[in-house]
Amino acid sequence: MSEIVQKMQQEIIKRSNDFEEQTKGTKDEYNIYREHIQYVYKYVCLLSENKNVDHEVLELSALLHDIAMTDISLDRSKHNEYGAAIAEQLLRENGYPEEKVQFVKKCILNHSSKRVEYRTTDEERILVDADGLSHFDSISNLYSLAHNVMELNNEDTIRFIQDKLTRDYKEISYDLKNLIEEKYSTVMSANSIDEILKLL
Repeated sequence: MSEIVQKMQQEIIKRSNDFEEQTKGTKDEYNIYREHIQYVYKYVCLLSENKNVDHEVLELSALLHDIAMTDISLDRSKHNEYGAAIAEQLLRENGYPEEKVQFVKKCILNHSSKRVEYRTTDEERILVDADGLSHFDSISNLYSLAHNVMELNNEDTIRFIQDKLTRDYKEISYDLKNLIEEKYSTVMSANSIDEILKLL
């Protein structure tokens, strides 16, 4: 792990801990590093192994892709846009080369499913795969978001989880779908919240 990657890891851990502390005891209490980002980082490292990609850019993108989620005042639906701007500022402040700053920014901006047509690099594709695969490992977080934070009823919670994982499933590269096929089928055929809870 390079020095800049270590610094950004420390930054996202600090922001995640601060957010968790600020929201303690509320429905918004959450630690995005511990519950999501560390898994995206793990998948990015695994999926990029032995590939001719910019590993440092990928690691930074994984660590910073959801950094906007640590600011409760920002619109979650635009977290990729806010996150790209925050990452750009942080990396520039740390003297990171401008060309690489823009590459990280592009990866973060385009990890949103709304920006599929703008993805042009293997690094962007790997980040999207890593993000999607991590959601299948943390269905409990999706359940908590839908049921506790959004306060959806059981039927709408099931629909929320199914819709989210369907978007992820569609975006995950074809050769990786076998990793989550069984879990995806179980979620999609669930008729009750208990069937979803068995996967947690």
